[in-house]
Amino acid sequence: MKFILFFLVLASLFAQAKVLTTDQKLSDFAQLNLSIDSSYGPLLYKQQTRGLKLYEVREAYSNKIKETKTNAEFYHTIVRYLSEFQDGHLGAILPSDYRADIAIATDLVEGKVLIGEVDRKKLSEKDFPFQKGDEIVSLNDEEISKVVDNLSSYLGSGFALSEKRTAAQIIFARSGRRFPVPTGNAVVQVRRGTSDLIETATLKWEVTGTPFDEQLSVQFNQRPQQAQTTQYHSLSMKPLLLDVLGQERLERSFRCSGGTRIAIPADATVIIRDPFIAYYHQTPKGKVGYLRIPHYSFPKPEEAFKKYEYAINELEKNTVGLVIDQDHNCGGSVTFLHYMVSLFISEPINTTDFELLASKTEYFDFKKWLAETVTDTIEYKELEKVLVAIKTAWEKGDHLTEKVSISGDRQIHPNRIRYTKPIVMLIDELAGSGGDAFPSLMGGNKRATLLGTRTAGLGGHIAQLAPLNHSAINIVITKSLFYRPDGVAVENNGAVPDVPYTITRDDYMYEYKNYQQFYLKTLLDQIQQ
Repeated sequence: MKFILFFLVLASLFAQAKVLTTDQKLSDFAQLNLSIDSSYGPLLYKQQTRGLKLYEVREAYSNKIKETKTNAEFYHTIVRYLSEFQDGHLGAILPSDYRADIAIATDLVEGKVLIGEVDRKKLSEKDFPFQKGDEIVSLNDEEISKVVDNLSSYLGSGFALSEKRTAAQIIFARSGRRFPVPTGNAVVQVRRGTSDLIETATLKWEVTGTPFDEQLSVQFNQRPQQAQTTQYHSLSMKPLLLDVLGQERLERSFRCSGGTRIAIPADATVIIRDPFIAYYHQTPKGKVGYLRIPHYSFPKPEEAFKKYEYAINELEKNTVGLVIDQDHNCGGSVTFLHYMVSLFISEPINTTDFELLASKTEYFDFKKWLAETVTDTIEYKELEKVLVAIKTAWEKGDHLTEKVSISGDRQIHPNRIRYTKPIVMLIDELAGSGGDAFPSLMGGNKRATLLGTRTAGLGGHIAQLAPLNHSAINIVITKSLFYRPDGVAVENNGAVPDVPYTITRDDYMYEYKNYQQFYLKTLLDQIQQ
């Protein structure tokens, strides 16, 4: 009996290890396309306003799939197919723990790929005698701009700059869950500082995990949890960021991080440090505050919100103006986001408008939520309207509903604790999803001056689908569209700054002090003495 059991285990592993047939690949591609047709909220939007020629793209990728010789080639063809939709929420999570790293962190600054950090525990100065601010010129004799363009083709985003910036950050961190994994040596050319001196270093990729065409790890073949009910619909890009960057690099890049890249003034009074930083300090027109909002998906939302209430109470009492730092914000819960808006308004404003997928799945999600809601309340009545809107659109054969709220209330009401003074909000191309929605609401309702660069434009809530049958690829899909207060879809448009600012090399090198001076001047210009 033990022999038979052992044989069955071997047979199972062999089945997992085999190369997918062309028919199996095309079957998975067909399954993916059926899911897109039935469950991808922005489908018609992409075709009608973004020029997506769906039939032509599918035919081209069907031919590319037929030409693939290995599992890895097929997997990455699927990734590139989804990137054609220019949607930073839509993506494939490949069944792999394979990855390659070199202990160098990089970023895109003024169009150049600059070194940000070198882990000297793994990479000595003898092997790599370069430092922060030095420029990566080429990798394996390929211009670094072409390397960035190639990596961008595996990402897909609502904004080309967001795509390139992320690609620049993962040049030396290649996760097989999204990218081809390099092996062997990496020949890196580096320009020291802003000089003309270019030097070469030969490094070795640190490769871990199992290659695609061998045994697949069992954990990636398990079916994912079903999407949560609508109450917890997520405007978060963190799951895909974790697959692209990994936890360690995600935190060190300040994406989704409650810490700050910006120098804290020496005279600052720190209100709170964890899970976000908040402080105030003296300026020529009085004390001004700084508040970091890294995301809207705290593990203990009630606890986190109480800390924000505490910080806002202190800032209201002690400052004449506030800087909200929403750079690198990776989104989160719609409900928590609306709670955050309530801390900064004195009159009710409309919630974020959504066009929801008109499908049976969405209908029963909302019906379940309605059943969990107390009757004879405003929330219950509003959710009933959403349920009717989904059913009406579904029965008419529409792809999306009319514009509705998914929070159970058409308005956001002021919190008992709130900030009433002028606000400047920092935004950038690495803020997306909820990081698009919050500045859209604050800027669109004239409650904050937006400063920086346009946000990523990830304009819908997400859900995870069951894995594709043969390849075990997991698909994360966008299931709605949401809108700015001016009626413009957030998808591919984002929140636009009132005051543009592009991060410079000096900012990158010297704790963003010029950036700080610029946004403080913008805030102080709004403050009456």
